[in-house]
Amino acid sequence: MCNCSEHGSSGSLAKMTDASVEPAMKPLVPLSRQISFGEEEPGDQPAATDLQPIPPFRLCKLDFREGCYQINFRPTASLVTFEGTLRVDRSAPDGGADHLIVSGDLYSTRLVIDPLPHPLPPVGGTDEEDDAAADPGLTSLAASLSAVDEPVIPHPILRPRIPIFPRSRYHSYLRVTSVSAPIAVPFPKKCELTIVAEQFNYTQPPAGQFKGSFPATPSRTVTMKLSKVPAPFPFSLTGGPFYQGRLFEGGVDKGSITLAWVSKFFRRCTLEIDTLVGAVRPAPVPDGAGGTEFFDTVFAKTGWQLSVVQDQLNVPVPAGVVPTNCWSSADLHALMTTVRNPATNLDTEWRVHMIVVPAKLGCSRGIMYDQIGVPREGCASFSDDGYPVSDSSNFGLAANKKQRDVPRAFLRSATHELTHTLNQIHQEQETAADNSIMTTTPSVADVLGGPATGQPGVFPDQIKLAHNTNVRHHLNHMPDPVIRPGGWPFASWFPTGAPQAADRHDFEPSELSLTVTATTDRVALGQPLDLTWTMTNTSGVSLRAPNDVSVEALFASITVTDGEGRERPVRPFVILCEHAKVAELEPGQSVTASAKVFWSTAGFAFEKPGRYRVDVAVSWSAQGVMVGVQSGLDVFVDYPTSSTDNHSANLVLHPEVGKWVALGGDAYHLGEACRRLQALSQTETATRAAPGDGPAAPRAIDGFADLLPDRAKLARLRPELTAGTGRAAGAPSRAAAPGRKRATKAKKRTGRKG
Repeated sequence: MCNCSEHGSSGSLAKMTDASVEPAMKPLVPLSRQISFGEEEPGDQPAATDLQPIPPFRLCKLDFREGCYQINFRPTASLVTFEGTLRVDRSAPDGGADHLIVSGDLYSTRLVIDPLPHPLPPVGGTDEEDDAAADPGLTSLAASLSAVDEPVIPHPILRPRIPIFPRSRYHSYLRVTSVSAPIAVPFPKKCELTIVAEQFNYTQPPAGQFKGSFPATPSRTVTMKLSKVPAPFPFSLTGGPFYQGRLFEGGVDKGSITLAWVSKFFRRCTLEIDTLVGAVRPAPVPDGAGGTEFFDTVFAKTGWQLSVVQDQLNVPVPAGVVPTNCWSSADLHALMTTVRNPATNLDTEWRVHMIVVPAKLGCSRGIMYDQIGVPREGCASFSDDGYPVSDSSNFGLAANKKQRDVPRAFLRSATHELTHTLNQIHQEQETAADNSIMTTTPSVADVLGGPATGQPGVFPDQIKLAHNTNVRHHLNHMPDPVIRPGGWPFASWFPTGAPQAADRHDFEPSELSLTVTATTDRVALGQPLDLTWTMTNTSGVSLRAPNDVSVEALFASITVTDGEGRERPVRPFVILCEHAKVAELEPGQSVTASAKVFWSTAGFAFEKPGRYRVDVAVSWSAQGVMVGVQSGLDVFVDYPTSSTDNHSANLVLHPEVGKWVALGGDAYHLGEACRRLQALSQTETATRAAPGDGPAAPRAIDGFADLLPDRAKLARLRPELTAGTGRAAGAPSRAAAPGRKRATKAKKRTGRKG
């Protein structure tokens, strides 16, 4: 395992060319793309035959090296300043001829009343200052990146590193469109670095939500004119360049700006790993060159500084849980809520929590929850699950083995879940299956040992522990709120629902059909809707299509549209995708999945009475082209007709109840959900026990028939809710209404029928 210091890995920016296909799914956020690096200004350069600049030219040593810069902008006549990061990516495989992509993020700061505590040198110092600031003898990018750290730095603790800023202060994204750094300029002209960027101002999310919004077009275009000056303390400790200058909009000077190089990496994050009793955590594996690969080196190749904290060992098994069985979503969510570091502050560090538990073969190799306390904070890996031949016939020597016994594949799978927490999706959806981290494990095995190579048995030895070009680009250049833990909900940056024809190619019904059904077309306000969909190969030939169309496997999406045309995605709360892949679907064969449409991190599907359209879309990438099927149905949400209906809707339209439903019930660690559902059960019991023409039972409870808290478990796990309430308090009302139709519990796995 390498020491991920600022200069910890000579291969930290290695390229990976697999799946360099143009993404079939376009992000719905601003994202920097390749640009050209201008080193010359027409008419300003000496003749190409000259070996050295001759008077009146001077040599520029701007050293706009790769890595992360801290940016500070102080507008003229304003008390509000801005700070952030600028990422200069000069090793981007998708960066065009110059391999250059530059992006940045700005955060607003507190009102500035006093002068800055460390005044900076004036803009555009003397020629001697430029020469002194340059690295002696190093003029190429390769040399500057390969230079050994000077041992004279006395205060490594004070050395600046990639800064982290509070989420609530996020202001804007910078999409850099051009960079110019002249090699030489005529006297008396100064050597200036010129950066042109489109700025996208961010709208913060409403209270209680996490997804804000960016405008579709730039808020403004800015130009930064920067001169290299001696770096003030503590930036002088980094050994990197420091720039100072002015920011212009439409030729108008808007204020002063500084740019200080702080790291060879673009972003930094911490991975905290906790391990349950009986489980085995992933371990470093040989890299084939005498070293090892681990989480930190995998992310270093992408350009991230990842610190791995091997935290709690032998975490106790929760009461009532058999850890070597498949874990319920509720039990695992409860465990992760309990053991995560309570001191974690996602406004001061990017931190991901991973819990390793045993489980057993056939459950899933890993899982991610869209929300523990906030979005994308945690994931889990299962050491005793592994590689059943039912997932792929190309697992080779790993077939039917546990992950703990196949270290390289285990590390790849755990890194896959970790990357999910950074808001990355499967490459089967976005580009194409390949030998990279964000392709699902069965697809990696098929790519390595299937018909594409004709080399069975190369899994797991030939697994490539790296992100492909597409994911690398997203991780390094998507806006901070989209990527950072505690930011945007999972997969909220790409289109869902029913894309337009320009975005996706749909199958004809005679080729591949999708049928969507529901237990009813009318629900009460606050009642979950039980939805089922079936995708069938109606053609006469085999088609490549997803083998799992549940929303948890990410190929399927649900969108609810209200009567006014407002769309709301129903995002998966549990990401359970390690069995999913694009496989052969034979003629007449079907794949079925279901879900309770109620709540997700986007909010409640049906917030008020009225007519809604519920659409299901199944999409995947076929050779880099987005294809799929879609269908839907209409649902009417009834107006409450009694005070009981109003009261019941008020009880269940609460996020904690939403999480309870999303976890499939039995989530007794959600105390508020337990209280509200117990009250709902008591309301039903009271109305059914009322004599004569008493109030009708709440209709909303029809969608909770298999989800209400169990009386015995509630008494044991939440005694404060049942004390003194008598025998029936909190008891599910299923026995009280034997004639009422029960809702079918949402399926978490998918099935095929021939």
